Amino acid sequence: MLGVLVVAGLAGPLLRLPKRWGVPVAVGELIVGALFGVSGFNKIPYQDQTLKLLATVGFALLMFTAGSHIDYRTLTRKSFEKAAWILSANLFLAVLIGVAIDHLAHFSNWKLAAVISFSSSAALVIPLVEKIAPSESKSILITQVTIADALAFVALPFFTQKSGRLQATEGAILVLIASVAIYFALRFAKSKGWLTSTHQISKADNLGLELRISLALLLLVAALALHFHASVMIAGFTLGVALASIGVPHRLARQLFGVSDGFFAPIYFVWLGASINIRETFHSRDAMLLALLLCVGALLAHAPSILFGQPKNNILLASAQLGIPAAAVTLGTANGVLNNGQAGAIMVSALVTILFTASAPKSTQSSELSS
Repeated sequence: MLGVLVVAGLAGPLLRLPKRWGVPVAVGELIVGALFGVSGFNKIPYQDQTLKLLATVGFALLMFTAGSHIDYRTLTRKSFEKAAWILSANLFLAVLIGVAIDHLAHFSNWKLAAVISFSSSAALVIPLVEKIAPSESKSILITQVTIADALAFVALPFFTQKSGRLQATEGAILVLIASVAIYFALRFAKSKGWLTSTHQISKADNLGLELRISLALLLLVAALALHFHASVMIAGFTLGVALASIGVPHRLARQLFGVSDGFFAPIYFVWLGASINIRETFHSRDAMLLALLLCVGALLAHAPSILFGQPKNNILLASAQLGIPAAAVTLGTANGVLNNGQAGAIMVSALVTILFTASAPKSTQSSELSS
């Protein structure tokens, strides 16, 4: 079955090959998962414990990769100030949108709807715009999606569970403390030249030390999160941010990309697609309305940036979502906060928002689109 899942995951790259489509790899993986999962032929045993374990590791690695895209060292004061005003307006509208969705689609968790509407996808947008010439609007966009991603990832676990929030909060704080401690430890090692020496030895002897150390830290922090009833999402994301703040060597970035996007992330997205019953979404009026309102809400929540001189393309790019909705569905269904129809609606909405990136300049379409 593992071999079948890896082969099924090839649907993502195959859909990505036609450059004119610009479809993110994860989209194809979600589609093939839905096709052979509970929504379709029901051939993928998504409830198998081994598969769940591999998907959990893939989820942690996905969050780790998302966090590693958030390098606060690149943010300038000028772009931060304007992005802060934009994000304040976005947050205000997202709260109103969340309340409206609660009322219109009978979606009781309006805070979760607000978080999803407010969120962006740094892991999707930053690679997409990296080939655009440097400009103030590009810097503001990167700052905006970076901070929105960080805030949404931090807030999400608290709105995707019914009980035990205090316990989960304590666990999240412990994970955050562990990640901060790792950051300072890595920073100290870098100041002493130990990281450089390790990198040179690893490169010369093909030891892969950076990758081994990174994976060991990720799994240890994830285990800490699970032990204290927190989410591996927080473990992966905070550790990714800590590593990005130190500086991710190109060699390590390529290795992480190979391990995550080459094996674990496809398994996670295929499993996620297989475990969501999309048919229940289209059998429920409220679920279909939820999907529609989340799509519209994503655009409306990010519309204020045009008042601050941002191009219209930036509104569409900032509205594209994938990591936060995927995390919301994973955590929400596991904790009984979302039913199958609502989970399907959130993922359908996320896939539609990715179509917004079709407005990106042609020069950026050759960039590697990830999840």
